[in-house]
Amino acid sequence: MPSRAAIANRTLTIFAAGLLAFDGACLVVAGAMLGRVLLLIVGGSLIVSSGLVFVYWKHHRRRTADLAADRRALREQARAFRNLIQRN
Repeated sequence: MPSRAAIANRTLTIFAAGLLAFDGACLVVAGAMLGRVLLLIVGGSLIVSSGLVFVYWKHHRRRTADLAADRRALREQARAFRNLIQRN
């Protein structure tokens, strides 16, 4: 079961990406209706950036898992050294 922090992190990430995508879609529609190229460009860049939020989030989760694994390995090494010192 995921922790509260993980649930909050996932919720905020989805909310941020959704808000960026919604704003981008609104700007694209407004740009198409009004014939404004700049609104189309800005809206498209917001939609792309909402996708980049998910790409970075996956990278962040993978990196956090790697750090947790490294921390566990270091803890095991420290425990092994402590046991070795206590035996001698």
